[in-house]
Amino acid sequence: MNIDLIWTMLVNLLPGILVAVVAYLLIDKFLTGEKMRRDYEIRKISSSQITPQRLSAYERLALFLERIKPTSLVRRVSAESTAKNYESALIHTIQNEWEYNLSQQIYINPDTWKLIYSAKNATQNFIRECSVELGDDATAKQLQEHIISKSIAENAPSNGALLKLQVDIQGGM
Repeated sequence: MNIDLIWTMLVNLLPGILVAVVAYLLIDKFLTGEKMRRDYEIRKISSSQITPQRLSAYERLALFLERIKPTSLVRRVSAESTAKNYESALIHTIQNEWEYNLSQQIYINPDTWKLIYSAKNATQNFIRECSVELGDDATAKQLQEHIISKSIAENAPSNGALLKLQVDIQGGM
């Protein structure tokens, strides 16, 4: 008799259990689909807002690299006083440009950012080397001419980083 009672209870509960399982599976499938749809919408919104900012960051950093090229830099900074003062003015200009563009690193490929940082440092070192080659009694005008002639003969430190920026953009960042 006990077995009949258990059997009867199972038969009576079975439709309810089946309905609960089917309801769980349907609700789970619905919630998974909704989560996927929300994730897609978030990616779509994020992409439409971040992509223009990333492009702007790449543009600003390309401009930065062009502005710190030695030939471009010496044209913008007037050559007055001594070579040492001119060296300081050039390095100060590079540092100001760098600080202005520092926030762009969040939009840039980390490897590219390292190249840009290295290009900045290499340009500053290039200017220091040119100043040392001329000596302490050189004029700003002499340093300016030396930087121009030496940079024409050598490859600008920023060229590699500029090329990497172009590769990043063409490769879809």
